[in-house]
Order: sequence, then C-alpha cells, then structure tokens
Amino acid sequence: MDEALHEAIAAVIPSCYRTVAPANAPTPYVIWQRIGGDTSEYLDNEDSQVDTADVQIRIFSPDIRDPERLMQQLVSALRRHPDLTIRPVGNFRDDFDHDMELFSADQDLLIFY
Repeated sequence: MDEALHEAIAAVIPSCYRTVAPANAPTPYVIWQRIGGDTSEYLDNEDSQVDTADVQIRIFSPDIRDPERLMQQLVSALRRHPDLTIRPVGNFRDDFDHDMELFSADQDLLIFY
C-alpha cells in the first residue's frame, strides 16, 4: 500500500516525501505519513481481508492558493486509484507556517487496501 500511495501522490505532486521533507525541498511539496489504521486478520483464509490505514497528507507552497488547489486535485486522483479505496475524513485544513513561510493544507484520509 505504501508504495502504491507514494506513487499516486507523486504523480500529482512530484516533490513527494514520507513523514518529513528535506530542508531544501522544492515547492510545492507534499508530505504524507501513516497516523493509524486497522489490520483485519481472520482464521478462515477464504474470507476477504481488508486492512485500513489512516494517512495524513500535508501540502506546502509559498502561494496561498496552491495547497487547496493541489489538495483537491490529489484527492480526486486518489479516488480513481485502481487498488486503493480512499475516504477523506472531514474536509481539509489550511494553515500558514511562520518558520518556513509556507502556506499549507492538511487532509486526513482513510485508505482501504
């Protein structure tokens, strides 16, 4: 799931990093990380097994409009992924990081795989 998710995100925002971005990351860039999830294990191997991952995605840009626009594009692209089922948890949140002087948008996703 991790590799498929990373590739799908990077197809929309090429500067894609897991958990932390380097100090010199080109903008706009995206960070994603697992923040939870559930594993389904059954005694009967014939039952379908579905695991979930709680994932947080953060997009950073010096342009105030980029994070929201890119988040909408990203969520739309992830919903079309052939192997992952994506469910946004609420709406995105926007913010400004004063230390980095970058605008950001955060979105939590529930991913079934």
